[in-house]
Amino acid sequence: MGQSFLSKAWYYSKIAVTVYVLFVVLLFFMQRKMIYFPDKTRPVAPEGTVIANVTTQDGLDLQGWYFPPQQSKPVIVFFHGNAANIFLRQQKVNEYLDAGYGVLLAEYRGFGGNPGDISEQGFYLDALSYIKWLEDRQALAPSGIVLYGESIGGGVAVELAASLSREGRSPFALVLEVPFTSLVDLGRLYYPFVPVDFLLKDRFMNSEKIRDVRAPLLVVNGDRDEIIPFQQGQKLFEMAGEPKKYIKIPGGDHNNLHRNGLQKYVLEFLSGIPSGDLDNGDSEISQE
Repeated sequence: MGQSFLSKAWYYSKIAVTVYVLFVVLLFFMQRKMIYFPDKTRPVAPEGTVIANVTTQDGLDLQGWYFPPQQSKPVIVFFHGNAANIFLRQQKVNEYLDAGYGVLLAEYRGFGGNPGDISEQGFYLDALSYIKWLEDRQALAPSGIVLYGESIGGGVAVELAASLSREGRSPFALVLEVPFTSLVDLGRLYYPFVPVDFLLKDRFMNSEKIRDVRAPLLVVNGDRDEIIPFQQGQKLFEMAGEPKKYIKIPGGDHNNLHRNGLQKYVLEFLSGIPSGDLDNGDSEISQE
């Protein structure tokens, strides 16, 4: 009886271990398909859009959309999240255009008709190529650029802001919408039973880079974010240097902040920078 029980326990244990190993192996090879959900079709640019044709350091020809600023306003370089393409982000930036800011919707490799395989390091090369395009074609220095990162795009914006800051070429500002501390931390949250630290290829270690950023910072979260807990944005904010501002929007989830006053808060933040009226600290915005 005892021997039979031990044999069965050993048998089922082997099955469980085998299933677990196969699951982990599958996660490793499929991870990028589980992280990124690109719309690969090339969207039709609105009439009057300047097409930003860039070439990356590894030889990819990419396209983004550029809308010039009015007078001497900064240009917002927008890095979107892990899904869709720049077409769906246009509605999020219209208020910035109406306020006179320029906008560059930077499209990644593997998204929106652009060639290339999606990866963290590839995204960084893409971002650098768009900044170079602004410098070379629009005579715009980083000091006239707002780096804006949405979700995983926040990782791209943080990397770029930190890199430029280390070079002594800090951007005008850094805006992070629903950011995370790192993809490793997020992976641990979703897969606590998996050795994420060992398996993850794309890590987006924002928490290790944010301290190097030398630019005014705005972090915006929704308190009902069902994908990235707002506590991750708060923690990232706490790690950053001054000047900085944190806003948590009640009722805001991962994808609806632009329908809950996001643009107004971003514009207020940006308008306070040149005059020195930036209100540091954190706020929970009450919806009337």
